[in-house]
Amino acid sequence: MWLIVKFLLAIVLTEAITEVITKSQIFSPLRARIFKLGRENKFFDWFHSLLDCGYCFSMWSGILIAILFFRETNLLHWSVDWFFVAVVLHRLSNLFHNLLDRVHGLEK
Repeated sequence: MWLIVKFLLAIVLTEAITEVITKSQIFSPLRARIFKLGRENKFFDWFHSLLDCGYCFSMWSGILIAILFFRETNLLHWSVDWFFVAVVLHRLSNLFHNLLDRVHGLEK
C-alpha cells in the first residue's frame, strides 16, 4: 500500500516540479538568462529548449524523483529500475497535467 501512495506522490511531485520550473514567475529570471545565453552557447541552447518544453523537462524531473524516491527498488538493476520508473513518472505526470488542464478549462 505504501508503495502505491509513494508512487502517486512521485507523479504529483514530478508534475509540480516541471510546472514550477518551466512556467512559474519565480523561475522566469533564470529562464530569461538561460534563453539569452542560449543564443551564444550550444549547451545553453539545449537547456533553453529543455526549459521551454514541459513534456521534455518532466523526463528529467522523473529521473530525479525516481532516484530520490525509489533508491531501494531492486527489480533488475538500480540504473534500469530508475530509468523505467522515471519514464513511467514522466508519462503519468503528463497525463496528470493534461487532466488538470481540462479541469481548469471546464472551470472557466
